Amino acid sequence: MAELQSFTESLPAALQFLGIAVAALVPYIEGEGAAIIGAVTGINPWIAIPVAIIANVALVALIVLTFEKIRAGIVNRRIAAGKTPKPASEKQQKVRNALEKYGVPGVSLLGPFLLPTYFTAAALTSFGVAKGRVIVWQAVAITLYAVVFGALFYGLFAAIA
Repeated sequence: MAELQSFTESLPAALQFLGIAVAALVPYIEGEGAAIIGAVTGINPWIAIPVAIIANVALVALIVLTFEKIRAGIVNRRIAAGKTPKPASEKQQKVRNALEKYGVPGVSLLGPFLLPTYFTAAALTSFGVAKGRVIVWQAVAITLYAVVFGALFYGLFAAIA
């Protein structure tokens, strides 16, 4: 562990934080995983956690905005062609059922335990949930989990050291 932290400290600060930002973009690692990586490698938590959050939220926002445009195009084409919507896949139906049961806040806050945030954000958007609502609730969930897990692991590693 000490070797990893020494190596990380030997890197320029910009590279340390770029590593956290890149980690936050990876599905299943995302903001909370990047915050944990920051803790393990000894990067300052006052910088690593916000970098992880900003990178994760930025990609979620990009995904939501992209899926909103794709959805609008598909809906407009289907309406123009007089077609009915395709039935939802099994995975889509699970997300839709969760959306009906827990709402956007619940799906956003519970989603990271089951699926990458990116899939949840794309699914919510594809179901027609307003882009601003999806982005805000995904940002709340990302921030909550990155702060909780980041602080927990920084505390654990501080206690060990």
